[in-house]
Amino acid sequence: MLLMYCRSLLESEKIMLIKRFTRPFRQLQGKLTLSYTLTSVVTFLLIEVTAIAIVLWFVSLNVSNIVLNNLKQEAPQAAPYFVHGSPDSEALASWLHIINPSVANQGPFNNHPTVFLTAVDPHGQVIASIGTHAVHPGILIQSQLSTRNRNNLRAVLTDRKGTMSTITQEADGTLLAITPIVGQEGNVQGALIMKIVRPDIFQLVSAFLQLIVVTVVIVTTIAAIAGMVFGYLTARGLTRRLKGLTTAADRWGRGDFSALAHDASEDELGYVARQFNRMAEQLQNLLQARQKLATLEERNRLARDLHDSVKQQIFAVAMQIGATKVLLKRDVNAAEVRLNEAQKLVNQAQQELTSLIRELRPVALEGKGLVAALRELATQWTQQTDIVANLRAEGKQTLPLTLEEGLFRVAQEALANVARHSKATLVQIILTTTGETVTLSVADNGQGFDTARSEHPGIGLLSMQERMRALGGDVEVESTPGKGTRITAHCKRLGVATGDIIAAPDDENAQGRRQAKVADGA
Repeated sequence: MLLMYCRSLLESEKIMLIKRFTRPFRQLQGKLTLSYTLTSVVTFLLIEVTAIAIVLWFVSLNVSNIVLNNLKQEAPQAAPYFVHGSPDSEALASWLHIINPSVANQGPFNNHPTVFLTAVDPHGQVIASIGTHAVHPGILIQSQLSTRNRNNLRAVLTDRKGTMSTITQEADGTLLAITPIVGQEGNVQGALIMKIVRPDIFQLVSAFLQLIVVTVVIVTTIAAIAGMVFGYLTARGLTRRLKGLTTAADRWGRGDFSALAHDASEDELGYVARQFNRMAEQLQNLLQARQKLATLEERNRLARDLHDSVKQQIFAVAMQIGATKVLLKRDVNAAEVRLNEAQKLVNQAQQELTSLIRELRPVALEGKGLVAALRELATQWTQQTDIVANLRAEGKQTLPLTLEEGLFRVAQEALANVARHSKATLVQIILTTTGETVTLSVADNGQGFDTARSEHPGIGLLSMQERMRALGGDVEVESTPGKGTRITAHCKRLGVATGDIIAAPDDENAQGRRQAKVADGA
């Protein structure tokens, strides 16, 4: 069991490390950076492979010239060994061993053994020779050469200017180069003859393999760094522009269509941003038109209700009062009956007006401000649940009636959630109003929950979010297991509705004036 637990723990740690390493590449900026890097590396590798192929092809075509040039560069050093027509064969052989690496083991001929490197006199007699098939001194070299090369050797030895050199490819694939040894007086004293195996393309690649590998590593590293930097900068600009679009779209989703996506470029993203801005402007105009239409419809409904109920009742009251004035002088009892009828009509009108007012404003807010209603709600809720609820109000800026109603409903739903789920003993309600914003926070010390695992919010939270978004605000939920939950509703102080009525300040004098008016009306 312990082994299985350790194994599962190692697997989980491995998965977490992989996720942590690949997390940047799951974002758009990381994907674009990786794409630019890979594209740069592949492009540079293709260019390098093409360049190497061209170089190898050029070297393959010029192998003969390379051999002949190497031999011609070393030939003048042999002249001092031809003294008074009697060359020093031993010294000449030692010299051949010295120059052989620089002549035969350079460039594409690295690790290719020399068949023979031979020095001959003007008659073609071998003076010294080295190599895998070295020719014995004293033998005429013509016996080792093809007819074509014998003619070439004769032409080189008889050339008075001493400038003629030849190289040919034998039937067995070897190269045979002949160059003159010219003395200080300009006469031809002999010749250097070299026979070497011609390397094929695979041998050329092998000869340059170390250089190719080093070049590939350097170029790949430079390409990767350049691609990563260029990709990061390019992707950063692109993701920054996309972030501007998503930020504006997020505010549009919360009902704030005054936000704009600022992108003045002429590419596709700029075109999309301008189209989005135009759409947001149209939606803003549509919402304002709908709000104005809803306000107009509500006014018309109130006008109809007042006309069909209160106005008729007041007209009937006026008729009763007029009849009472006439009856007071003739029949007091009949006049009293008329007054009683008028009083009933007044009571009915008062009830009708009360019903209309309650449709416009919650009962809990009737005759009170938001702070007083929240204080009364906290007191009643504490008595019902035995959970202490404290209220703190910061700021005395006035609020629209629609916003007061929305915040009051959010507070009701938040307290209901605390009572049902939190197992808390203390709730702190904070209402903060400033010149531009209003924030309502309901925090408890309950058991909390993991918001990352709560994929589907409850109906209560959805209701709060929809209510606040309709006012241009939003609701945020912060919770940690064992540390409680905080629900925060925030919105602009004047909301997004047009034509909102501003509630009176929540101070004691204003509250006293409202109570006095209610008492006078009763």
